[in-house]
Amino acid sequence: VRLRLSARGENEQLLLDELENQLEKLHQLIGDIIKGYEGEGSLEEQIAQKFIEKGLSLTTAESCTGGRIASQLTAVSGASKFFKGGLVTYETATKNYVLGISQEIIDTYSVVSAEITKEMAIKAKALFRTDYAIATTGNAGPTKGDSDAEIGTVFIAIATPSGVEVFENHLGKQREKVTEKAVYKALGLILDEVNK
Repeated sequence: VRLRLSARGENEQLLLDELENQLEKLHQLIGDIIKGYEGEGSLEEQIAQKFIEKGLSLTTAESCTGGRIASQLTAVSGASKFFKGGLVTYETATKNYVLGISQEIIDTYSVVSAEITKEMAIKAKALFRTDYAIATTGNAGPTKGDSDAEIGTVFIAIATPSGVEVFENHLGKQREKVTEKAVYKALGLILDEVNK
């Protein structure tokens, strides 16, 4: 969502001061979800800049997002300086024989779960030998597939040098919108993490 603040009047300094005042009020309300300002570039560009500045690396392991996170990241010029590659482990069995997630964990928790997403991030980070990894799995619909999780449920895991955090999201029922929201949510989460 792009939010624009504007003002009209004769006194430019008065208008600038009032805009700054309103921006401060806005930060008090939604500061934790603001991802950038005009002129800073897209989420992907901000991620690239931060990872390159800090000399860090990133990989992805995607299921329901089907490689779209990797696609967004590699659309940025210079992505090879921080993005080492990614996997699309869409089919349940692929999570087992490519990422090495045990069938027991898959059977116990189902493929759309916090536990599987966490394992995907850990395994991808180790496989690509990166500092960070993003993993996604979910039910984008229109049917539930190999899981009982409700349509629109998406888990996103971020593996960092100090651990793994998993986020559960409920993103609606329309397949394309669920996928798109999941991609941008994941990009926002990794940007927040690298900015810490």
